[in-house]
Amino acid sequence: MKGILTALLFLLTWSNFAQDIKLKKGEILVDDKVWLNYEGCGGFSANCSLLMTSSKEEIIYMNFVKVPGVEPITNYNKTGDLTYIEIKFLGVNRSIELDNVTFKKAIGIIYNTKCINDDGSFDEDKVQRLIEKYGTPFSDRLNKTTNNTNTIIIKEEPKRSGVNINIGR
Repeated sequence: MKGILTALLFLLTWSNFAQDIKLKKGEILVDDKVWLNYEGCGGFSANCSLLMTSSKEEIIYMNFVKVPGVEPITNYNKTGDLTYIEIKFLGVNRSIELDNVTFKKAIGIIYNTKCINDDGSFDEDKVQRLIEKYGTPFSDRLNKTTNNTNTIIIKEEPKRSGVNINIGR
């Protein structure tokens, strides 16, 4: 009984610290307060833009990337597609890549890191920490495998005239 009460108390306190992020009518609401505006970000949209509420200036661009045939084929990934979201911080020329997330979850990650100031500028230190944490592992791996610098030399043997017969066991 004491364990159940402790678990219930833990879940209750944990739910109080989680932000409720909603995307409604072009606005990103965090705990029912407008944080930023957005364009795209729908269920079937391949890209998403985060905009400042006052100037409607685009500050973050997110793109859903699908690279066919580079992952191992499994029961869950029958075509071997690599899918991830690329997030670009516009104006500071930085980007990160997230795997297995939706646009809404990516927005939650950006909000929780507090890398956007109230005036729409980026907190460079927090953006750098976000880049150190997530980085660009997928494009780094793809660029490493597609920009192969190995040289293959094909040596042709001179043709010999005559008939070659091998007799043996």
